[in-house]
Amino acid sequence: MSPTKHTFGPSKVAEFYGHNNVIFLTGSTGFVGKTILEKLLRSCPQITKVYLLLRISGAKTLQDRVEHDIFGSRIFDTLKAQFSSTEEFHDKIAKKIVPVQGDITIDLLGLSDKDLAMIREDVNVIINSAASVSFDDPLNNALEMNTKGPLRTFDVAQGAKNLAACVHISTCYVNSPMRGAHIDEMIYSHPFGDPEEIYDMLTKMSYQDIRQYERSVVLKTYPNTYTFSKSLTEHLIQRRYKAMKLPIVIVRPSIVTAAQQEPVPGWVEGIAAANKAVVSCALGHVQEWIGVETAKTDLIPVDIVAKIILLSTTVADCTRTEPPIFHVGTSCINPISWGQFGVFLEAYWNAVERPRRRISDDVRFEMFPTAEFKRRFDIRFGGQIRTLARDKDNKKLKARISKAMAVPKTFETFSSNEWFFDISNSVSLDDAAPVEFKSGLRRDMDWHQYMQDYNTGVHQFIIREKVDRSLVIDYSQRPIRPTVPTPAFQGESVVSTHKPEVAARL
Repeated sequence: MSPTKHTFGPSKVAEFYGHNNVIFLTGSTGFVGKTILEKLLRSCPQITKVYLLLRISGAKTLQDRVEHDIFGSRIFDTLKAQFSSTEEFHDKIAKKIVPVQGDITIDLLGLSDKDLAMIREDVNVIINSAASVSFDDPLNNALEMNTKGPLRTFDVAQGAKNLAACVHISTCYVNSPMRGAHIDEMIYSHPFGDPEEIYDMLTKMSYQDIRQYERSVVLKTYPNTYTFSKSLTEHLIQRRYKAMKLPIVIVRPSIVTAAQQEPVPGWVEGIAAANKAVVSCALGHVQEWIGVETAKTDLIPVDIVAKIILLSTTVADCTRTEPPIFHVGTSCINPISWGQFGVFLEAYWNAVERPRRRISDDVRFEMFPTAEFKRRFDIRFGGQIRTLARDKDNKKLKARISKAMAVPKTFETFSSNEWFFDISNSVSLDDAAPVEFKSGLRRDMDWHQYMQDYNTGVHQFIIREKVDRSLVIDYSQRPIRPTVPTPAFQGESVVSTHKPEVAARL
């Protein structure tokens, strides 16, 4: 089956959001969701209302969550600075926000009858950014958030009277089993067979059976439950697309990292995916990693992702035979290797003033094949593991040893393999975009400048320490060590079966 290549005329973003000016956004407190919301409010003055699905617990009210968890984020500093007072910001921007109580894990998103009717009457565009991005989730949890959650969102969407677009945010790594391949913007056959049969089977399984299926089936093919649950969702969308009659588009980002330009270079939030690697290196938690230094990674700035998501709404059309798909990544442009990524991390974090929470001044990002990593780990931590066996209540030591193994294991599949994600549809969309929505996907990334901004952003916004932006960092590259290719680099699929000894000892 050949991929559908789309060509788009001049993008009429202003016209689209002029007519379709009421948005329903889930996941607005997350990294990507917050970036989408900020871009909407800053660059689309035509927007009159944004419904936000929010959970509340304890004494917090919906308005508390809007003020503290959303507008309390530093991402809105640039937008706030455009107004002379807090009152003006509220009158021009904040009043557009309508929080509604709900939960992605409840049927019809847990909306009250009143809120459900209001949304279905009012909303023109739905953007589902809610997801669990944890690589460690048990399969039942991942399915609840990443498969059932989107299906519940579509149930809400099907009653909407004036829906122009419904964006499903997925991930490039739904096709992670296709290691070493050039992957088009299309849905390939599911490796486990009929997606409806898989989904039906999983929904009927007991907790014990689903955990067994996770270990014996899912993790033999997919690197984690996150990628499997996202993949299953896409296949269910494809199967149900004609019956649902919804204007769905699918946007697949790769590894989402700090902003390249907007609202400020380096803005970043949360400790997931690549952010976890940067923080682990910066604070001396992890020095050695499992992987191939020459392997190309696929990092994509979050502001580029947000722009493509907002542009994708303008081409949604329920009369298509299948939903258009947009990869957002750099692996087919000028990707950075994991070794280069490590060079930038080492140079920055060895040059800046020591972070207060750093536990070791051994700041390295070095990669080794699985067996060598295991050998070095046992040498480095063998004595401490024996100490821990005598003093099992030493929580700090246990946490340090666990992190030194668990974090590299989380990245193992991604840092030991390569994928090349075609971005033809996204580039075509970007070419047609007006200036304020151009992502620059067609341009080469300036990795030197970007990694400087990324490290600085993690330092300022995640580690939350004062940053000296006048500091000149020497990024003279250490040699990237040649590594014996993994089977995947020789044209074979590889799924790690390595089980660290430390897991049993802890």
